[in-house]
Amino acid sequence: MTEAGELNEPVQDGSGDATRDQKIAGLASQVAADVTLRPQEDLLTQLRVRLFDAGITVDEAELIAIAGTIALGK
Repeated sequence: MTEAGELNEPVQDGSGDATRDQKIAGLASQVAADVTLRPQEDLLTQLRVRLFDAGITVDEAELIAIAGTIALGK
């Protein structure tokens, strides 16, 4: 922790070791849970925000594919 109380390192060793696909799968799981809590919000918008916040770049086709797995419950 920094003096300002900000987290400046991973909470748990290995937390940054996930592959890109594992990170996307984790984010997809989080968005799937979010959609059940806030079904009025757009799935693609939620997914874009999560991916952007995580610094993961996807093209539109990959975004649609990820959203499809969420919509199908996979």
